[in-house]
Amino acid sequence: MRKIIITNFRCYEEKTMSFRRSINLLIGDNSVGKTSLLRACNLIINAFFSGYSDENTVWKSAANDDFRERRSEDIVDTDLPIKITFWLDKSDCPDIVLEDGTTKSLQSNEPEAKAECARFYIEKKSKKNARNLITGINTLKDFASSLQNSSHIIVDGKAVQKNALPLFAYFTTEDIHTTRKFDKEKKKFKKYPQKPSFGYFESYDSKGLLDCWLKRLLVLKEAKKGEQEIECVRKAVISALGPSGCNIIDNFEIRHNDGNVFFHYCDGREVRSDLLSDGYRRLVSIVVDLAFRCALLNKVMYGDEAFKLTHGTVIIDEIDEHLHPDLQVRILKALHETFPKLQLIVSTHAPLVMSSVENNENNVVYRLDYKDGKYSHTEVDTYGLDANLLLKERMKVSVRDIKTSSLFEQLDDYLKNKDIEHAKSVLYELENLTDPQQPELVRVRAIINRLELIGK
Repeated sequence: MRKIIITNFRCYEEKTMSFRRSINLLIGDNSVGKTSLLRACNLIINAFFSGYSDENTVWKSAANDDFRERRSEDIVDTDLPIKITFWLDKSDCPDIVLEDGTTKSLQSNEPEAKAECARFYIEKKSKKNARNLITGINTLKDFASSLQNSSHIIVDGKAVQKNALPLFAYFTTEDIHTTRKFDKEKKKFKKYPQKPSFGYFESYDSKGLLDCWLKRLLVLKEAKKGEQEIECVRKAVISALGPSGCNIIDNFEIRHNDGNVFFHYCDGREVRSDLLSDGYRRLVSIVVDLAFRCALLNKVMYGDEAFKLTHGTVIIDEIDEHLHPDLQVRILKALHETFPKLQLIVSTHAPLVMSSVENNENNVVYRLDYKDGKYSHTEVDTYGLDANLLLKERMKVSVRDIKTSSLFEQLDDYLKNKDIEHAKSVLYELENLTDPQQPELVRVRAIINRLELIGK
C-alpha cells in the first residue's frame, strides 16, 4: 500500500500516512496509536478477500471496538462511521494475464489524478452492519476475483501458474503464546496437495500457527511429498536466521519417527522446536509462516525460491518482543533480505531496531506522538545512531533512572558554571551510586582536573 487516510477508526478522528515499498517502521510511546494504525492496515490488505474467496479465506470487517466514540462526562454519542481510504500501485497488484492472453490492470474505484496509483475505500456505517460496504472496493474485488480464476490451471494433469499471488500476513504480540482452537481446520495442515489459497489460511491473524506449520513439515517428510515446500522453508530459515542473517539457526532436521523438528544453532547445539527460547521461537514462527505461505501461493511459478520472489504486505506488531539486543539490530535487515519483495509495516520500542533501518527511498521510520488531543507522526532518521542518542533525541526519554538522571543534569549545570565544589559533591554521590569507571564519570573527573589546573 502507498497511502492511507483513516477516518473515525479507534483513536483516530482522521489520520493520513504514506508508506514505502520495503520497511516502514513505527516508533513512539505507548498509547500513541501504533497498534490502531496496524489494525487499519490489516483491514486494508484483507480487502483483497472481498473478491478472492473460498474456504481458506476470510474477509474481515471492522469490529465493534474499532468504532470511535464521542463522549462527555455524562453521555456517549452515536458511533461515528468508519472510513479507511487507501492507495495501491502495480507493485501491490501487478497486471494479470487472463486465459485469452490479454492483460487486466487494477483500476481505481473512482477517477484519480495519480495514474500510477489506484484509490479505494473501506466503509462501515455502524455496528449494526455485519460487514464493510463494498461500494469503495468494487474494482479491487473484481481484480482479486479475476486473479483467483486465472492464477493456476491444470493442463494434462500438470499445474501451470500464470500469475503470482500476493502474500498477506499479520503478526500480533500474542503469536507464540496462543493455542489455536480449530481442531477441524488443523487437519488442513496435514493435507497434500493443497489448494494455493491455503497460503491465505488465517493470514489476518497468524498467531499460534507455528506448531501447525511444523506438523506440516513432519507430514510432508514422512509421506516423501512436498519437497518444494520443505526446501522453500529450509532456505528461508537459513537465509533469515543463519550466519548471514540473525546468526542463530543454520538449519533444521525433520525427524518424523520422533514426531519432532530439531533446529541446529550456529554454535553447534541442537534444540527441539518446543524447547526454543521465546525470542528464537517468535523469529522461527514468523519466518516459517511466511515461507510456507510463499510456497503454497507460488511454488508452481517460483519453485523453492518462492520466498525470494513473492510480493505482498506483512504487518508485525512489536518486532522486538522477546529479542536480545543482538537480534534486535539484525532482524529487519534479515527479514527484508530473505523476503525482498514483501512490504514490511512494523512497530517497535527498541532503539536497536530503529538504528538498523537505512534511510532511503524504500524505507521510512515514523515517530508517532500524542499531544494536546492530537495524534501526529514525524519522519525521523535513525540509521546508525547509538541507543542512548535514539532514546534521548528521537524517543524523548531519559537513558537513566530518574534519580541518577537528575544528578547527571545537576553535574552538567555545575560544570557549565565552573562550580567545582558542588560538581565534586555530585560526582562523589554518583560514584557511590553507579560504576565509578563508566566513561561519563571518567570524562567528568578529567574536566574537573582541567578546571582545577586552570584555576591554579
